[in-house]
Amino acid sequence: MSVADHRAAIFQALAEGLDLRQVQERFQVSSHELQELFREVSGHYRDLAAGVWSLYCDGASRGNPGQAGAGALLLDPGGETKVRQGRYLGQTTNNVAEYQALLLGLNLALDRGIRKIQVFADSELLVRQLNGQYRVKAPHLLPLWQAARQALGKFETYKISHVPRDLNQTADRLANEAIDQKAQVG
Repeated sequence: MSVADHRAAIFQALAEGLDLRQVQERFQVSSHELQELFREVSGHYRDLAAGVWSLYCDGASRGNPGQAGAGALLLDPGGETKVRQGRYLGQTTNNVAEYQALLLGLNLALDRGIRKIQVFADSELLVRQLNGQYRVKAPHLLPLWQAARQALGKFETYKISHVPRDLNQTADRLANEAIDQKAQVG
């Protein structure tokens, strides 16, 4: 069962009248996990009301450095996918590919006039650098970090969050498809 299916089953059980304790037992979830699930859902509806778009981005590099690609997925405030795009990057590192994927997605959003965005990425380095938790030590990443900060500054509001890889599969697939398509052509 996928993560989304598992979450949907929990809400369905609650809608059918199971109490919280029964749901915890049936789905083997703790009180804390249920709280996090409710917090996530309330955040989704708050973002929906506020007109916040979601950007999922991921970079891929086959080797480090190696053939690389970037993938970006834009969802409207209702959660409907509006844009999917991958881009071949040539030879580069995984961290560069992660930043390029973010920039691809941010530019797609800005080109569409999107003003509020929630970014989801599975690169802890990228997320922590952009949230100010880590310094950018690698000189080759500094211009990409600066470009990302500049692009983010064009939004009314933005938030950058880390997501597990299994919740970022579509962006990862777009990045890898871009590499595959180049390999078939080249």
